[in-house]
Amino acid sequence: MLTIQGNRLSATPRTPLAYTRTPVSYMTPDEDSSNIPRSYSDHVAVMRPERSTARMLSRTGNTAPIYAGSNVSRFTEPAPFTGDAGTCEAIAAYRPEGWPEGLEYSRDEWVQLLGNPATLTARTAQQLAGAFQNPTARDCLMTDVITSAPDQFAAVMLGVFPVRPDWARVDTAQEVAFELMKATPEGQRAPMLCLIGWLEWLKGKSSFAARYFKLALADATDYRLAVLLAEVVNRGLVADCARNPEQSYARPKNRR
Repeated sequence: MLTIQGNRLSATPRTPLAYTRTPVSYMTPDEDSSNIPRSYSDHVAVMRPERSTARMLSRTGNTAPIYAGSNVSRFTEPAPFTGDAGTCEAIAAYRPEGWPEGLEYSRDEWVQLLGNPATLTARTAQQLAGAFQNPTARDCLMTDVITSAPDQFAAVMLGVFPVRPDWARVDTAQEVAFELMKATPEGQRAPMLCLIGWLEWLKGKSSFAARYFKLALADATDYRLAVLLAEVVNRGLVADCARNPEQSYARPKNRR
């Protein structure tokens, strides 16, 4: 379960088994989160290219160091939906409901696609878009970007890794998520937008993350995961890996 207490983010798996039930119940603070104040992240993003080390301001005035993850690339707007009128129903039909067969099939498909994005087909896009509609499957697919070990769920969500993550795989996951949205109509895009924003947060790009969470909430009002993650950014919380210069993201030199 992901919770926020003050400026502290914590996560614990709901069960010790591998997602036998939804491993996360996203809870928001008692305060009204429907009118989340804007953070200082956009201002910090302007300064980052000019400084090798930047500091992000939190609402309490505290600061946290940002390392290689502060490399800023351009914000990418999701492409418009390019499917047909029957896509919404097709995606809903692919939502995995059975355990463990349906979920494991989606996870295997996702892992294979991350290894070879060129194999993405229209049918696979709909199947994975359907999987993301199921909260349990969504959480599995998100953490599978970093590790397939279910007992590391809490650490992965907080960006706490024993070794430097495979950032190339993270970049690939974001690219695939953008491709999936081309086949996903409005109203079903929020899970992919949350995935992209969460990965931006792991990279230390909170201003970009906040924009994707805002898009997710525009796609699905009060989407619980987006509400929580937006609050994480709003409070100035930084992923553990983004604080560590030996683990933080460094944008590939051939990208702009």
